[in-house]
Amino acid sequence: MSALCFQNVRGHLTALLAAIAMFCGAVPIQANDRLRLIIETDAGGDPDDEQSLVRFLLYVNEWDVEGIIANRREARPGENRNPERTGLGIVRRLLKAYGECYTNLVQQDSRYPTPDLLWRRTVAGYDDTDEAVNLIIAAVDKPDERVVWYSDWGTDVGGATNNLRRALDRVLRERGPEGYKKFKSRLRLSSTDVFSDHTLKIEPAFPLWVDTFRPPLDGRRWYHRFSGITAKAGGFDLMRDCLTGHGPLGALYPTNTTHWQKEGDTMTFLYLVPTGMNDPEQPGWGSWAGRYGLNETFSGKPYFWANQRDAWNGATNRDNTLSRWAADLQNDFKARLDWCVKSFEEANHAPSAMVNGQAGKRILHLEVAAGTPVRLSAEGSSDTDGNQLAYEWIVYAEAGTYAGAVRLENASAAQAILHVPLEAADKTIHVVLTVRDDGAPPLVAYRRVIVRGRAAAQK
Repeated sequence: MSALCFQNVRGHLTALLAAIAMFCGAVPIQANDRLRLIIETDAGGDPDDEQSLVRFLLYVNEWDVEGIIANRREARPGENRNPERTGLGIVRRLLKAYGECYTNLVQQDSRYPTPDLLWRRTVAGYDDTDEAVNLIIAAVDKPDERVVWYSDWGTDVGGATNNLRRALDRVLRERGPEGYKKFKSRLRLSSTDVFSDHTLKIEPAFPLWVDTFRPPLDGRRWYHRFSGITAKAGGFDLMRDCLTGHGPLGALYPTNTTHWQKEGDTMTFLYLVPTGMNDPEQPGWGSWAGRYGLNETFSGKPYFWANQRDAWNGATNRDNTLSRWAADLQNDFKARLDWCVKSFEEANHAPSAMVNGQAGKRILHLEVAAGTPVRLSAEGSSDTDGNQLAYEWIVYAEAGTYAGAVRLENASAAQAILHVPLEAADKTIHVVLTVRDDGAPPLVAYRRVIVRGRAAAQK
């Protein structure tokens, strides 16, 4: 059976399973669950933007990308060695490489957008142009119930004024406070802060801002930690797994950054990858970009940054909020680089995790009487490639509101039992299931289950 034929059969099977799930009371993933996303990059400055762009383009199947904005007119001499010498030219060079990989990528997942669509949604955002500002306003104004996520990748000296800032300036000027309020309510930020008075002084506040770059903690900048934590995770080797034998896109990954495989901007969009265990509207629950808490310097505002610590592998620190997932996310990156050059039959693909009969990636919420056991089942989980599956259930203590010890039986089996303590009434316990295949590289699917203890009825 050809790869494309297999994909068609797989598509019909997915639709059938979704119909069955709906009949049984489960809620399947809908098309409009996909996040809408705009990124702004100062490609042409620090080469780590190009590193992040290589990874980003391998994940564009996961979102509806509304725009890619290049805001640096001239590449920085010396530090940036790209033969293209404008920001837009550099991004388009990467898009051209994506286009050369597209025939293979779309075999792996039919949701990969066409090169033409991405090309049309990629614009210059220089100070003397309005194309990026117009793109942002049009995307936010679009009659679509979904909000727009916006990521600025850290514009520094030589880049233009951030284009969302310029768009907000225009909206406030032309639509007044009420129009500005409505427009701003449609935005969510996974970004550095380059929005001037719009962040703090002009009400209302952004509905949600997750700063994936800060704060420095234990003498370390958070966006610098991506390199140290992930570069070799899962045995990843940049030369073997990216730069050679993986097509034109991987070959464009630059190596002349201050930190090896720096990718300082990658966490802005890893935060948004729908893995099955994360919810971007809940920064404190954890994701492939780590776990975030309220930024105490902005009291009363829904602004978050990387100030949380996890206990894992015998230590408690901030690195653990990312380290616990590092091998999985690097193996996933490795597999997607393989997708650029391999057929569907030759490549590995992540399994699908099912919990208590419910498929998809939505988080499962359960309410049970405190003091009683809960049966959790991953039966029905599957692997497209026919690989063997292994199961791991963990209690993610830091993400829940119950701080005590929780017993989890059969944590390495398809069926586990969670014992909800009596003291967990009106509190939440987070359980994360990992389903791992034995392919090359091994890939995972997650599902998060949030169990709320219900107090016993009063007699």
